Amino acid sequence: MTKVVDMGRVSDGDTASAEDAGVAVKEKKFAIESVGNPEQPSKFEITDTKSGKVYTVSADALIGGDFSEVIRYTDDTIPQSDIKRYYHSALEKFNVSTPENLYYQDIYLDEDWVKDLWEQVNPGIDLIDSYVHIYKKKYDEINETAKVGNCYTVIVNLSPNFKPEDGGTLDLWTPNFTDEMKAVAINTPYGINGDPIINIIKSCWPRQGRVTVFDSRIPYTQRSVESDKENVSVVFKGKAFPN
Repeated sequence: MTKVVDMGRVSDGDTASAEDAGVAVKEKKFAIESVGNPEQPSKFEITDTKSGKVYTVSADALIGGDFSEVIRYTDDTIPQSDIKRYYHSALEKFNVSTPENLYYQDIYLDEDWVKDLWEQVNPGIDLIDSYVHIYKKKYDEINETAKVGNCYTVIVNLSPNFKPEDGGTLDLWTPNFTDEMKAVAINTPYGINGDPIINIIKSCWPRQGRVTVFDSRIPYTQRSVESDKENVSVVFKGKAFPN
């Protein structure tokens, strides 16, 4: 005998009759409420419907929909002669007095080569931070992610003659490492009660001159070098401000 589903009860929020009839009821993953002015909220409270935990995130953190798809890279956009010049300028930031365990050196737009490089790779954002990143052998650090939207990371690979066996790939990961990260990622498949599997979304080999741009809410690692080479890159971080 076919069971009849009382759609009136279901529409009122009572799913018991639907479940009794064998109809799969999609569970709400999270609840969200604005904090402050409802028309222009500064924050949102996101409640995990399974655990009851509440997370407060900036309204800016939810800008832009599925940010996990915002990954782009280009090759051969910088002239080879410029790449070589940038490479040697980056190496000069690390002199004999630099501690062996120091991987970063800040760089600034008042340096001609930095300004020149930024003008070639700027995707249309205002620069907030920039540095040279250089390392050998063991590294694999998970880089800190942005807590707001409209922020982007630009990585320019400068090391010559890298081969697949040298390692050093840039890995971009699903934004679901922590509960706080999942709260920011509710507009992606990896948010609260979304896909729980941590995985690599995209892996980019460090070809010389490659420019990779991605949303700064995406966690990333730069893999260890498996040879005696150095992985040298310039990292720019910036924000797209509304006009």
